[in-house]
Amino acid sequence: MRIRSTPRPVGDGVTAVGGVECENVAVGFGELLRQHRLAQRLTQEALAEQAGISPRSIGDMERGRGRSPRPDTLDRLAGALRLEGNARLEFVASGQTLFWSNRVVRPDRPPAPDGQIRQLPADPADFVGRDAEFAVLDHILDPDAAGPRLAVISGPPGVGKSALAVHAGHRLASRFPDGQLYVVLGRRGETAVDPADALAQLLQMLGVDAAAVPNGLDARAAAFRARVAGRRVLLVLDDALGHHQVTPLLPAEGAAVLVTSRLPLTGLPGAAAVDLPPLPTSAAIELLGKVAGTQRVQLEPESAAELVAACGNLPLAVRIAAARLAARPDWQIGRLAERLADERRRLDELRHGDLAVRPTLQMAHRQLTPPAARAFALLGALGVRSFPEWVVASLLDTSPAEAAAVLDELLDARLLEPAGPDRVHQPRYRYHEMTRLFARECREAEIPDAVWTSALRRVARGWLGLLRHAGAHACCERLYLDGGAEAEAAVDPRTVDIVTGHPVDWFEAERDCLAVLIATTAAAGLAGVARDLAGGCAEFFQLRGYYDDWHRTMRAALDACRAAGDDHGVVAMLRGLGSCLVELDDWAAAEAALRESWQLAERLADPVGTALARKELGFRYSLTGHLDEAVTELHVAAGSLRRLGLAGALVITLGNLSFLLRQRGEGEGAVRHSTEAAELAEQAGDPYLIGQTSRGLAGALRAVGRLAEAELAARRSATLFERIGDLIGAAQSLRVLGEVLAEDPARAAEAERTYAAARKMFASRGYDWGLALTELSHGELAVRYGLDGGPERLHRALLFWSENEVPVLRARTLLALAVAAERSRDPAAERLLAEAHTLYRTLGISPPRFPLQVAT
Repeated sequence: MRIRSTPRPVGDGVTAVGGVECENVAVGFGELLRQHRLAQRLTQEALAEQAGISPRSIGDMERGRGRSPRPDTLDRLAGALRLEGNARLEFVASGQTLFWSNRVVRPDRPPAPDGQIRQLPADPADFVGRDAEFAVLDHILDPDAAGPRLAVISGPPGVGKSALAVHAGHRLASRFPDGQLYVVLGRRGETAVDPADALAQLLQMLGVDAAAVPNGLDARAAAFRARVAGRRVLLVLDDALGHHQVTPLLPAEGAAVLVTSRLPLTGLPGAAAVDLPPLPTSAAIELLGKVAGTQRVQLEPESAAELVAACGNLPLAVRIAAARLAARPDWQIGRLAERLADERRRLDELRHGDLAVRPTLQMAHRQLTPPAARAFALLGALGVRSFPEWVVASLLDTSPAEAAAVLDELLDARLLEPAGPDRVHQPRYRYHEMTRLFARECREAEIPDAVWTSALRRVARGWLGLLRHAGAHACCERLYLDGGAEAEAAVDPRTVDIVTGHPVDWFEAERDCLAVLIATTAAAGLAGVARDLAGGCAEFFQLRGYYDDWHRTMRAALDACRAAGDDHGVVAMLRGLGSCLVELDDWAAAEAALRESWQLAERLADPVGTALARKELGFRYSLTGHLDEAVTELHVAAGSLRRLGLAGALVITLGNLSFLLRQRGEGEGAVRHSTEAAELAEQAGDPYLIGQTSRGLAGALRAVGRLAEAELAARRSATLFERIGDLIGAAQSLRVLGEVLAEDPARAAEAERTYAAARKMFASRGYDWGLALTELSHGELAVRYGLDGGPERLHRALLFWSENEVPVLRARTLLALAVAAERSRDPAAERLLAEAHTLYRTLGISPPRFPLQVAT
């Protein structure tokens, strides 16, 4: 049976199809759906899977039950049924007739007067936010406004473009008393709607019989313009593919047009652009409450915030999650938030009835060219938050020009979005969270593992090559194990100048990418790449005080090296992990890692690994008061490093020896070691090394009373560290400068200002060790010259040394507190002094005279 489905108005606003009144429309559409499904040899389940809706919905529609099909559902069904031309037009028109008939008979909406056209879908009852965007539309669609009344709402899939257009149409309906027309143009099926077919739909909405619709695009466009000329009509063109669809549909002057599209369609003359981002968090939570229940959201505000964050604040995703909660009043919001926390299942969870996130992304993805689809999948699998343009060329192993074309295609499809320029002015790009998860699924489904691994290795080596260039211009000691030829070959030459000109800023821009990349390469079994990336990042993580990143990436690379049987990599990663644990004040774990590195290096007959492990172990001993062990390890390490010609590591070792000698009151020996270290650093020309050795030299010179020279060295060190972007290094140098200034009573106020500047820098990086040292130095100054706040600062420092088991500095702080107590006639002075002397005897060193020469 063939059903004619061209809609025509019937009295009182009721719609009929081929003379059958609206109560029979559902049956007619259901029979048409069933016939097309059987013609394609599809079960209800198979059709449901291809159209992205539930089998139950298919069954209800075929039986004429349940809800009428939404316009986007109709398009998905038509695509899954492979309908084209007149067959598609007939099917969609039949479904639209059912959709409109169900709405005009709603008891809460009065029928439209005869002759008026009300084709807009229902105003979304749960619409939230978008005040700024609506204000733009309100202005553009003002009947008294000059110029074209044409607006294009663009944005990624699921962001709410159609909802805003429909909502705006209803709010502004009084401006368009002659009617509101609505046509879906988009890719929601396998093919886009031909503009000629869309014009046929519009003409029939305006009362033209199907047989009277003229043939040809131009004739239909002219007939449409004539029909709406001089009429106050709003035309909503939903989900447009491109300019070629929209231009023929633009009506004559007087009518207004709202277009939704993933593309901005900037080529439409006079069009105002309204680009939709995801909702602000507050609006996303409001949407959740409107659908799932405001009281539930108020009872679980943190879980609600977690849930919308997992949805990326995307309205479609939030609405689906809210609908699931509404269907399960027994669920707490936190339960669904926990399920959404699993990235592997998140898109599966974001499905309810015929609503789902995945199909909206699939429709956009199906239109991509093969290179763009491959790039889309590979970029998603990387898992990084954002990336520069060269990454696309590296992943695809193609030219920059071809990569730029692919990037443009992904941007046009709104599957990718600009993230703006980074700190070194590289344009960056990113996925929305939902899109990234879908892209990762595409990689797993479409890209063989071997192809993915090869692409990952290629792009990781590109980042590694740039990391080497950055390290060569910023830091001193590295943990690379290979010669770097492969990494250098993978470098994007256009980026090298950026990296070498601003190495620390470049690292800050790429920090998140590098941390993710280390985890990704480690998980993929690329142990050597993960190892060298972690080694290269370690110096920057230390430089910038990113200790959690340092610890996490070292652990990941270490595990990968162990799994791959890379013993030399294990030696290096254990050493890096031990150094990180020292900075985190986890002394026992640090010693265990460093000893394991040393012992494994000796078994492998690896003199470099052995010397570097003993150097780090000596430094760890120096911080915890094991001074004799520290001196032994550092002397042995220094001798080995001289023989091996490792100048950078030798400089650090000599600096640590100088530090130890100052602890033991051997000032001249400290100056001697610091001077040699400074000379070696100058020969190397490394600004990081020069800054570090200048600071050590300042402390040694202060210990022997050469204050003018000490001040020059400390100021030089602070300047160098500020220049290379090492705020912790600069703060440490300022603290040493404060101690030098504190030797002169006339400069006590200047010393206090210097300590305040150091404290601010340490606080900005969250470096508690530096803050405690500054409190000790500043407290000592206050006690020495009778200034306010001395004991309070010293007590804060003492708490840190006690909690972190640093006996040398704890003893110094107790001695300063004893002096403060004695001057204020506090009876605790004797106890504090006795405790300090006991600690010094245990450490095997003599107590310094007050004022103290605090370790630097």
